[in-house]
Amino acid sequence: MPAPSRPPLHTASIPDAVVAVSWSPDGAHAIVGGAAGGLWLVNASGEVVGTLPGHKDGLFHAAWQPGGLLAASVGQDGHARVWDAVAGTEVAAIPAGNAWAEQLAWSPSGEWLAIGAGRTLTLWHRERGVVHVLPSHRSTLSALAWRPDSHVVAAAAYGGVTLWDPVTGKSAGSLPWKTSMLSLAWSPDNRWVVAGTQDLAIQVWPLPFSEGKELAMSGYPGKVRELAWHHSGRYLATGGSDQVMVWDCGGKGPAGTSPRMLAGHLARITALAYQRRGHVLASGGHDGLVFFWNAGKSSPPLCQSHAGAPLTAMDVSPDDRLLLVGAHDGTLAWTAFPG
Repeated sequence: MPAPSRPPLHTASIPDAVVAVSWSPDGAHAIVGGAAGGLWLVNASGEVVGTLPGHKDGLFHAAWQPGGLLAASVGQDGHARVWDAVAGTEVAAIPAGNAWAEQLAWSPSGEWLAIGAGRTLTLWHRERGVVHVLPSHRSTLSALAWRPDSHVVAAAAYGGVTLWDPVTGKSAGSLPWKTSMLSLAWSPDNRWVVAGTQDLAIQVWPLPFSEGKELAMSGYPGKVRELAWHHSGRYLATGGSDQVMVWDCGGKGPAGTSPRMLAGHLARITALAYQRRGHVLASGGHDGLVFFWNAGKSSPPLCQSHAGAPLTAMDVSPDDRLLLVGAHDGTLAWTAFPG
C-alpha cells in the first residue's frame, strides 16, 4: 500500500538549482544557496524575503550559525563569507587559501567556523576573526565535522581524518584509512566518527580510537554522500542507494549487524535529516520524492510528499515541525512532519 500523501504547506522557487538550505535558530527564516552563487532569505511562511550577493561563479555550501544571527557560505571565489542575512549585509570575507572554497562547518556552539579549500583548513572565530590557517593536509579536504562539545574539528582527506584543536591549532589525533572520504559525521553521543568513502562503503571509528578498531561497512551500490545521526547517537541513516540504510549504533555498535532497509524511493537518495529532538527521519531522492520514517521502530514510511524535481538539500526547523527541501530546478517546499 502506498504511503499516505502529505502535500507541502508552502512552495516557492529561486532562479537557480538549490545546493543548500539552512534554518535560522529562531525558526523565522532560512538561507538558501544556489549553484550559480546567489543566496536568498526565505521565511517560514514560504516567502522569499531577501537576497544576498553570494559568490561570483558559484556556491558550494551555506549554513546558519547555531544559536546566532549569522550565516556563512563558501564558493568559487576562494572565500568564505559571513553574513547578517536578515539585514542583508556582509560581516566578513575570509580568504580560504585556494581558488575554490568547498567545505564549511559551524561548531555546535556557534563560536567557530571551519573552512576547507584545497588542502587548507582555516579556523575563524566569531570575535577574533581568522585564528589558524592549517595548510598541511595530504590532499584536498573533502568533508568537515565538529565534535559535539566544539573542542575538536575533524577534516577528511585521502588517507583518513585529521583532528584539530581550534584553540591551539595543533593536531588532536588522526583517524587513518586507506582511501578518500566523501562525507563525515560525528555522532551526538561522541561514540563514533563515520565517513562515506570512495570505495562504496562507510568507515566507522569508535572513540576513543585505537589502531585496528575501525570498522568498514560495505555493500553499497553507490558512493555514500548522505549521513544523518539520530539525536541520541543510536541510529545512523545513510544514502548510497535508492534505499535508506539505518544502522543501530547502540550497545556494542554496528559491527556484525545488518542495517534496517527503508524502501520507497524510485531513484538514489540525495538528502537525509532526522528531527532535532524527535524520532522521525526524512529522506529525499533524485525521484523528487520525500519520505518520512519512524526509522528505529518500523520499515514502512509514515507518509510521503513530492517536490516535482530531484531533491538536492533539506533541513529541519528548530521546533521539529517543518522540513524545508530544495530541488535541482529551484523549487523550495515546506512540509509538516507527521505526528
